[in-house]
Amino acid sequence: MQLRTYLGILLGVLVVVYVSFLTPLNFDLLVQPFQLSSELSVPLYAALLAAFLAGLLPPVTVLLVSSLKQDLSQRRQRRLSREVESLDHRFRRATDFHLDGQLGKAATLLDGLLTERPEHFATLLRLGQVLRQQGKTDEALEVHRRASVLYPRSVALLHQLTEDYDATGEEQVADEIRNRILRDFPDHGLEVQRRRRDLAMAGEQWSEAVQWHEKIGALLKETGDTAGLERERSVAQGLTYQRGMALLEKDRPAEAAAIFRELLEQEPRFIPAGIMLGEAEILQDNDEAALDEWRRGFTQTGSPVFLQRIEDHHIEAEEPARAIETLRSLISQTDNDLLLRFFLGRLYYRLEMHDEALKVLEGIGERLDLSPTYHFLLGRIRQRRNDQRGAMARYLECLKRLGISGATFTCRSCSTRTPEWNDRCVQCGSWNSIALDIQDEQIKAEELGVVNLPVWGGYGSREEAPAETPGEG
Repeated sequence: MQLRTYLGILLGVLVVVYVSFLTPLNFDLLVQPFQLSSELSVPLYAALLAAFLAGLLPPVTVLLVSSLKQDLSQRRQRRLSREVESLDHRFRRATDFHLDGQLGKAATLLDGLLTERPEHFATLLRLGQVLRQQGKTDEALEVHRRASVLYPRSVALLHQLTEDYDATGEEQVADEIRNRILRDFPDHGLEVQRRRRDLAMAGEQWSEAVQWHEKIGALLKETGDTAGLERERSVAQGLTYQRGMALLEKDRPAEAAAIFRELLEQEPRFIPAGIMLGEAEILQDNDEAALDEWRRGFTQTGSPVFLQRIEDHHIEAEEPARAIETLRSLISQTDNDLLLRFFLGRLYYRLEMHDEALKVLEGIGERLDLSPTYHFLLGRIRQRRNDQRGAMARYLECLKRLGISGATFTCRSCSTRTPEWNDRCVQCGSWNSIALDIQDEQIKAEELGVVNLPVWGGYGSREEAPAETPGEG
């Protein structure tokens, strides 16, 4: 009840009383004495007014006091809300500065906020992060330690402390905190488990990596995170592949071949599985089966890695004619034969069949004119034929088209470059990501018939990667 309402009621009572007195009949009646005791009497109107006020004033007064208290409380709440909103606005500004890379401004704002809200969880958490990114690891550690005392059950703070200790070089303490997370908060240990798995993968401790991966899968199933399980599927594929590789190293090619086949049934474009399935067949003296697998792999992926392995196998077996026959057969079976003809010309060069090499390579010159590798190879052929002037012309064309330093492979996940193909990237641990790089060739992958391939994620790899970019071979 507002004060003006209360006064209005009192005024209304006075008006009623006053009007009553203006009526003669009422006046005569109201001035009659009302006996309170044998010796005390009051006019009737006074008794009626006292009774009326005795019944009205207490509840009205209580309502007035309650209303005044509520109004004051609302005013305090609005003031506090404005203060909190102002602090939250400053925290958002600090967050914006942090994410924008303006660490100094972010640290200043956050430090000021802590003087007003010294126990605010989000401010403590972010200030420690900012300080660590500024290189002030000791200060960051102190902030997060203080926060962990206030919020001892916060897993987020424990994770930040592990990063702080890692930054200060106290890795043993960081590992102890991670062990505590796994022990005391088993339903919050996903990141720790992933880190342990990734470290095991980086150290090629595959059995340990599998154990951690199974724990990760169990935790994701428990929480019903189907999207997370789908993302982890790529790592499962890679670990299964490594199990096959371990069997190969133990001279158990039949079991390894079964694993590689299972992987290829799930994803026919898994190049390392296709390559190693062929190797497993060779170890079992099934050379023709190996060649069939490699031909099938090239047909499904367009990857030149299969062509290279087929060529090397025939050369090692002293069967150059079969290598030529295989490439010619594949050329007759495809509409996009540019990469195949390039490999055929290069094979002729490798076999010292220079006339045949020139015939094939010059036949695709219009389509490969932008490739420095193409001109470099023609220069080598002409040089071997003692055509020094023609060789020099080709070398100059090669330099004009950005130059070449030999075959280059690139990881499609982390862009690490390497002179040799491998089944997984030594930098980020991704499987199926190493491809011949044609960026220097100025030729699109689809022009060579290379299809888009999945990448099996390792430690530090992105979830998606661009299409494979093979190169000169």
